[in-house]
Amino acid sequence: DDDDGDDDDDDDDADEPNPVCDICGNGRQIGNPDAFVRISVGQVTCEKLQESSERGEIPSDLCDSIPSQINSACGCNPPCSVCGFGVQVRNLDKNIEVDGESTTCGQLQADGFAGSLKSDKCESLSRLLSSECGCGGIGDDDDDDANPPKPPVPSPTQSPITSTDDDDDDDGDDDDDGDDDD
Repeated sequence: DDDDGDDDDDDDDADEPNPVCDICGNGRQIGNPDAFVRISVGQVTCEKLQESSERGEIPSDLCDSIPSQINSACGCNPPCSVCGFGVQVRNLDKNIEVDGESTTCGQLQADGFAGSLKSDKCESLSRLLSSECGCGGIGDDDDDDANPPKPPVPSPTQSPITSTDDDDDDDGDDDDDGDDDD
């Protein structure tokens, strides 16, 4: 023990772990465990960061800033469909540009389902991507080349020929033309 008056024995401090850190915020869990994020202590996978947080290894003052740093990369947003509720991308390999970056419709859908997109971004993409990415209902055929969408069936129209009663068939055959041939 030195004479500076400080307790240099850090064993007492080690017994007090930090509280569990909610790294995503609002009780959400990570959706992309293998993604790498850079926080003030270095680069780490989202899964390792989650594990460290659950063991109380993240200081409280650092914990408060983590959700805003890792939210998108770790997939902390609620899952969403970039095509809208109950609708999925059918042109997965279609290259598109979103916010000046090139990506595919399939990657955007994967990012949405993994929680990597904020809710407002997902909503704006659903309006933008509907035709570009071939958004279709769940259970629709996924291969548009092999199964192109069927054209709409026209509504029935009134026939210009009026039918006559079958009772008027006086010649004994199945038609009403007056001759005996079928």
